[in-house]
Amino acid sequence: MSENMADKMKRKLNAKSVTAMILFGAIILTFVFMDAGARMGMSVGSVARVNNALISVADFQNEENRVSEYYKSIFGSQMDFSSQRQLLKQQAIENLIRMELVSQAAQSEGILATDAEVRDFIVKDVPFFQQNGQFQREFYTRYLEGTRTSPGDFENKIRKDIANIRTRHLFEIASRTSAAETAKMQELRGSKINVAFVRIDEEALTKAMTKEKAEAAIKALDEALAKGDEAAVNAQLKEMKATWDETGFVEIGADSFPKITSRVATDSIFELTKAEPVLKRLVRDGNQKFVLKLKETKVEGIKSVEPMSLEMAQKRRGDGMFESWVNQFRKESHVTTNKQVLDM
Repeated sequence: MSENMADKMKRKLNAKSVTAMILFGAIILTFVFMDAGARMGMSVGSVARVNNALISVADFQNEENRVSEYYKSIFGSQMDFSSQRQLLKQQAIENLIRMELVSQAAQSEGILATDAEVRDFIVKDVPFFQQNGQFQREFYTRYLEGTRTSPGDFENKIRKDIANIRTRHLFEIASRTSAAETAKMQELRGSKINVAFVRIDEEALTKAMTKEKAEAAIKALDEALAKGDEAAVNAQLKEMKATWDETGFVEIGADSFPKITSRVATDSIFELTKAEPVLKRLVRDGNQKFVLKLKETKVEGIKSVEPMSLEMAQKRRGDGMFESWVNQFRKESHVTTNKQVLDM
C-alpha cells in the first residue's frame, strides 16, 4: 500500500469507526475478565521477537487464556484442553506475532492512533471503566494493578489495536468496486473454481517425524513454494506423507469452501491465478498449514450480482489484499520464537 493511498484513505476513516470500536471493545472485555489471579505469578521474559519488538510472557499467557476461552465458548466440554495445550500455545503466539507484524507494517505506512484517540477510548468506550456512563479512574487503576500492567503498556496495546483495525478497514475501503468492476463481476458470477489443497497438522507431523525434522520439513516446503518449484513441493509433501485434496467446484465469491475450515486459508484462495496456480507461500493458521493450488475453472452462465453478494465479494477482496500485505511484510521481517518458553 503506497504512502499516497494511505494518506488518502486516512482522511476518509473516522477514528470512532463503529466497526473498530465494537471489535476492539470485544478484545478488551475478553482480556478484562480473564482470571487475574492466574496472571499474578507470571515469569518475566519474552516468547518471541518481531524485528526489534519483544512479545512478553505476560502477553503470551493472556492471549493463551483468551484463545482457550474462545474455544470453550464454541466446543464447551467436548474439547479436551489438557491434550490440546500445545495447539492453544501455538495459536496464541501466532496471533501475537501477527498482531505485532500488522502494527509495525501500519506504522511504516504512517497509519497511527493519536494520543487523543487512545485517551478517548479509555475514558469513553470501555464500559468496564465506567459507572453510570462516567469514567472512573479508580476502576482503571484497579484493573492495571490487578493485571500488573503499567498505564504506558496498556495504552500502547490500545494504540496498536486501533491502528491494526484501522488498517484492515483501509483495505476494505480500497477494495470497493467501481461500476465497471461491478459489471465485470456480473459476467463472472457464474464462474466456479476448484481448488486443490494440502492441510498439514504441525502437531501430528511433529509426532510422526520428531520436532526438529518437522520444522525442517516445513521450512523446506516453504522455500520450495517461494521458488515456485512445484516438483520440489510435491517431493516435500510426499516426504511428509501429506496428500492433496480438492474443494470441488465452488462459485467465485462463496462465503466458504468445502473441506477448508480455515478462514485464513479461504481468504488466501483469492490470491490464486491461472498464471501462477500454486500459491507461493505456506498459509499459516495456528497449528494448521495449507498449500493451495488453483486446479480448474469453469463458467456456467452470467448471473446478476445482488447487493449482499457484492458486499461479500468486496470484503473478500479486501481481506485478500490485507493478507498479501501482511505476508509480504513478514517475509521482510525477522521473526523468532523462544521455543523453550513455549514448551513449558
